[in-house]
Amino acid sequence: MHQGYYRWPTIHQGQIVFGAEDDLWKVNLSGGAAVRLSANLGQIANPRLSPDGQWIAYTGSDEGHPEVYVMPASGGVPRRLSYFGTSVTRVVGWRPDGQAVICSSSARQHIRRSVELFEVPFNGGEATALGYGMAHHISYGPGGRSVIGRHTWDGARWKRYKGGTKGVMWVDPDGQGNFQPLLHELQGQVSTPLWIDERIFFVADHEGSGNLYSCLPDGSDLKRHTDHEDFYVRFPDHHNGVIVYQCGGDLYAYTIATDQSEKIQIEWHSPQVQRSRKFVSAGKYLNQYTLDAEGQALGLISRGKAFVMPCFDGAVQQLGERQGVRYRTLHYLSDGKRVALTGDAAGEEAVEVHWLDGSQPPVRIDDLALGRPDYVAVSPCSAMLAVVNHRRQLMVIDLDKHSTRILDESQHGAEHDGIGMPGWSPDGQWLVYSFAGQTNLSHLRLCHVESGSVHDITTPVMHDFSPCFDPEGKYVYFISSREFNPAYDTMQFALGFPYGSRPYLITLQADLRSPFLPDAAMVMEGDKKDDKTDSAAADTETKADKEAPKPVQIDLKGIQQRVVAFPVKDGRYRKIQALPGKVLYTTYPVYGSLDENWAEGSKVRGTLKAFDLKIREEEVLIDGIGSFGLSPKGKKMAVWLDGKLRVLKAGEKPPEKADAKPGPKSGWIDLNRVRLQVDPVQEWTQMFHDAWRRMRDHFWTENMSGVDWAEVRQRYAPLLNKVACRSEYADVMWEVQGELGTSHAYEMGGDYRPEPKYSQGHLGADFVWDEAAGGYRISRLVRGDFWDARFGGPLCQPGLNLAEGDVLTAVNGQALSAELTPSAALLNQAKADVLLTFGGDQPRTVQVRALDTDAPARYRDWVEANRRYVHEQSNGQVGYVHIPDMGPHGFAEFHRYYLVECQRPALLVDVRFNGGGHVSQLLLDKLARKRLGYDIPRWGEPEPYPSYAVLGPILALTDENAGSDGDIFSHAFKMLKLGPLVGKRTWGGVIGINGQGRLADGSVTTQPEYSFWFHDVGWGVENYGTDPDIEVDYAPHHYKRGEDPQLDRALAELDALLKANPPQVPDFSHRPNLKRPPLPPR
Repeated sequence: MHQGYYRWPTIHQGQIVFGAEDDLWKVNLSGGAAVRLSANLGQIANPRLSPDGQWIAYTGSDEGHPEVYVMPASGGVPRRLSYFGTSVTRVVGWRPDGQAVICSSSARQHIRRSVELFEVPFNGGEATALGYGMAHHISYGPGGRSVIGRHTWDGARWKRYKGGTKGVMWVDPDGQGNFQPLLHELQGQVSTPLWIDERIFFVADHEGSGNLYSCLPDGSDLKRHTDHEDFYVRFPDHHNGVIVYQCGGDLYAYTIATDQSEKIQIEWHSPQVQRSRKFVSAGKYLNQYTLDAEGQALGLISRGKAFVMPCFDGAVQQLGERQGVRYRTLHYLSDGKRVALTGDAAGEEAVEVHWLDGSQPPVRIDDLALGRPDYVAVSPCSAMLAVVNHRRQLMVIDLDKHSTRILDESQHGAEHDGIGMPGWSPDGQWLVYSFAGQTNLSHLRLCHVESGSVHDITTPVMHDFSPCFDPEGKYVYFISSREFNPAYDTMQFALGFPYGSRPYLITLQADLRSPFLPDAAMVMEGDKKDDKTDSAAADTETKADKEAPKPVQIDLKGIQQRVVAFPVKDGRYRKIQALPGKVLYTTYPVYGSLDENWAEGSKVRGTLKAFDLKIREEEVLIDGIGSFGLSPKGKKMAVWLDGKLRVLKAGEKPPEKADAKPGPKSGWIDLNRVRLQVDPVQEWTQMFHDAWRRMRDHFWTENMSGVDWAEVRQRYAPLLNKVACRSEYADVMWEVQGELGTSHAYEMGGDYRPEPKYSQGHLGADFVWDEAAGGYRISRLVRGDFWDARFGGPLCQPGLNLAEGDVLTAVNGQALSAELTPSAALLNQAKADVLLTFGGDQPRTVQVRALDTDAPARYRDWVEANRRYVHEQSNGQVGYVHIPDMGPHGFAEFHRYYLVECQRPALLVDVRFNGGGHVSQLLLDKLARKRLGYDIPRWGEPEPYPSYAVLGPILALTDENAGSDGDIFSHAFKMLKLGPLVGKRTWGGVIGINGQGRLADGSVTTQPEYSFWFHDVGWGVENYGTDPDIEVDYAPHHYKRGEDPQLDRALAELDALLKANPPQVPDFSHRPNLKRPPLPPR
């Protein structure tokens, strides 16, 4: 009997409610047929039955953001309770009296990664924070007692985790609000605490597998109650002596009285509509495009499926397997009759050759040790492919002989940088490519394909890349980053190289002069053809097409000295390709990086330019392109522009007023002609094995850290038979990635069932219902960067003159009530102008623009509050800097404050909640500066040398939420002995990723590829973190009282350091006396 994939069970009496197929279901504890309770528009998660069993609270996304919903336990219309409008909200349970739902949410937090517990009234109204600080779970025991779970997230996603954010429990043993740590010494992940009678149950994996445990409230009498070794116990809930939980996509019931666990046998009768085939947009999922030799036909890879089609009309032909296989590259062969594909039809990447006319069956060439191709280039003269794979090997494959040879291999650079995209010579005898010969350095190489001889043709300066041959065999063109033209920073004393690159060429014959010299231009082929008609030129081109290419003459002696720069400005160049007498390349602007997302790729678009060698002038062809490519004979070019594909005459500017309608006149390609069918079940299966292979091939150590990776696939693959929606596939994939027990093993994105997206408007304020005033009183105004409408509180704009205590009575003319909150009235109002009516002695209505998020403003207020507190408590002696991450945002925040705060005698650097990144070493460079001297002006203050060096002690404040490069920063701060490290042990995740592992539906699985090693602890930071010199915990009751014990301890330590060794500015009063001395007597 077919089974579903069952998650998040909750129980009351003998009824179990659970999630499957993005909906809620119920089944008897004794098993039997499951009954569907919901047919929601969005996903559901975390259902919890009310104390009386009459209602289900759950997390739903029917209107976009995850929010709290309730519905009758027997089924019925759901009702939305919360309007947080944030990325993380999870239902945790109910208040014991059933009058409120408890959830954890990132709403109203100063850092997006922080969550706390809220009560959301069952009858509607404003959610109230419980005030316990960061927390994921709470369970209430008898007598008003409770246990709070902090970081008690699902341990199955990072199995055997032992780092700083391992789940910890805090118990209030007498109901007085003073919490004590519970089993904090347990070395493993703890999740989902449940207080049942006089014991506290929870899931833990400190013995190697996630199982159900319990202990007494004082931590004694620890017992294990289940013995699962294949899959983790997940998401337990309880009622009346029975605990239900998920394990391997099945549901189990554990009976406390008998200490026995039993699988619940469910009869599953579902139409499984999300398994049904569907048709998707080829343009949305386009992976690759390529032109045939004449530029009349296109080859496409979209969503891992291969298509060929005439450019503007005619039938579209799908090649290869229709479903369950992913093709990653497609190229027309030089004979014009065949195409070469790379795909995984047999479970591993291999090359397939397909006849375009279908006259012969496809041929799959196995056993080539192909690896995962990163770059593929087709010979212009024969059935040969040049391939660069994930092992940084350059190989050539003879498709007729079914043979392969490795020509070169790099041991340096990232995967895509070790050896770059190769380019064939016009005669098919040579390959040119970039080669990383050492770290941070690449140069160009030529390889003679037949002999295998390899020759360096540029001298390494920095980075040479994107080489290609001139179609006439005279030059090799390439881009090189060797232009050291520094620009001054506008915020600080620093210089950088924002451009750095230019196009270059190499003359292949020793007697060939630079084409940029006037006399060389005069004799270029083409100058003698000015009077030829277009028809005659076309005849010449046709004749040339039929002739065999002339052998390319290359004089290798002295070739490294024959490099010539194009006479164009230095800039940011990425790709170069050549036509006869003309060179095309892309340039990109210098841009701010705050809006960039590594998982999504760059949003910045480039400019396609052409350099005419005949007239020695550069011309802009197209702005705003994503990529481009030429047909092999150089007659046409394909351009990806604003999410659309266009085929144009190569090297020419398109008409300014071209028709937007697809066709040969405009060049636009109608990708809707491609009818792309997807079978989700087969696609999920292919993606599962693809992700597994990616991890096998890219994980940082070949032995997979001792994990039997083949056994993992064998164990989890059968779960795919139960999966019936995209979110269930993701859950399986997270579990698989988690088996490695390693950081940065993620799954994200993908093609989910469409659901409504209603943006939540935010006003940058907290409100409390005031019954007497008939409205919502402002309890807190969020100011933020009030000068910038994106990052400032809307209610703090000049002229509004609003203050805490003012009462909001209506939004857009709609009267508010205890049930209708301001947030509810602001649904779908983000970035919209709204009218707000305030009551009082003189009621008034104001207009503001609602934010789509107030998180940046709340962060700014938190930082500024800490900064003021530090200044006040230290009498201005200590500066304060917070670094939220180690990416562009953190780099900006550090410098925003450091350049000012470093002028105080001491400095407190706060990296709590640091989300990681890659700039820690840049920040440590500044923090490590020591004052060696001063510049003394006549007017003004002495300026330290080096600039921005702190006079006195520095202290770093860290916590368990500082991770990745935040781990590295914290540990390096200790190793450099810059000062004390105070706080909590850090996250413990220092194996880096690059985010390039996309699957067929566009989702990303990451492979931990770069493991960090320290001189003092070796690999010891991964899955552990770094210990502070001074540990300071942050208990729930500290949050409740508004205290920050970590910040206070940091200030006390700095105060002691200042008193022990008061920093002193030297006495500069003894100035040099340069007066001329009197002449001494003779």
